[in-house]
Amino acid sequence: MKDKDTREPINLILKAILHADGGSRGNPGESGIGYSLEADDIDGVRSTISYGGWYLGQATNNQAEYHALIWGLENALVLNVRTIEILLDSELVVKQLNGEYKVKNAGIKPLHQLATQLLTRFYSASISHVERSLNSDSDKLANAAMDSASPVGGFHVEYVSPDLLAAANIEASSPVIPPAPQTPGAPAGKEAFGESDSKDSLRQEKTDAERKAIMASGMYYLHIKEHFDAAHALIGYDGECKNLHGHTWDVEAEVKGSELDVVGIVYDFKDLKEDLKTILKQFDHKYLNEVPPFDTFNATAENLARVVYEQLAAVLPAGISVVEIAVWESPIARLVFRLE
Repeated sequence: MKDKDTREPINLILKAILHADGGSRGNPGESGIGYSLEADDIDGVRSTISYGGWYLGQATNNQAEYHALIWGLENALVLNVRTIEILLDSELVVKQLNGEYKVKNAGIKPLHQLATQLLTRFYSASISHVERSLNSDSDKLANAAMDSASPVGGFHVEYVSPDLLAAANIEASSPVIPPAPQTPGAPAGKEAFGESDSKDSLRQEKTDAERKAIMASGMYYLHIKEHFDAAHALIGYDGECKNLHGHTWDVEAEVKGSELDVVGIVYDFKDLKEDLKTILKQFDHKYLNEVPPFDTFNATAENLARVVYEQLAAVLPAGISVVEIAVWESPIARLVFRLE
């Protein structure tokens, strides 16, 4: 007969594998997060030790991805995980945390900082990208939370958002908590005589809700201006501009976003200036007709504005979009490209 196992339970987990995923239906829109933690027991049998899904409310896809990772890390720390292997299907989050991508989005920077701080609390941590099909369990948990607008699963610690969505003027949904009943012996007031301030409270709640709705739908617009010097010739143009001539081109860029970081910035002017300057640098003091993509079509102000628009849109972080690009050929000649 085998002796009874009298070993004390192990209160720490040497290594665990974390899968995490977040999603947004609308980007930004209704969002949810999910995670699952796996570990091997003393006999080498792998099983899920913690899992869950949480409804966030309004958020972007990238925000949800970070929130999912943060929640998974918090549960791993509660379970005394020492070494963690993290598998995510968000290439952006993986490359940002591994230092391959710079974090530019104002709404992501605080989340990135918090995730980085949590990672330092493990003896060791690794982060790798996997295909979405290999991250299906956490994806299902995130979707289940979105479908029910409530928590799901067997998590060990509830998720407490670091108030970043509120800082971005986007507030997660939460139940309304009714006021506590009047306690015996309390000073007489309206409640003591069967009256209440419920109408005033409801009126205030409605006012707050309306205010938050307005703020959540608000938009911030940034406008900057740079210039460069370049020459061009308009092929096929019937006029003097068919000959080689030059301009000091002034280029204005306007972008928009709705999410503020904890400092209250939607996108740093310094970063936006650097983005535009990098694009214009390829044209500065050049003969535009020989610079791609103008070696395949005319270097008109119209095409220049469109090209700058496309290139700027490609480098801006999630949540920030181009409104318009304006090109000045002279102090009195301005052309604008925008998407209608």
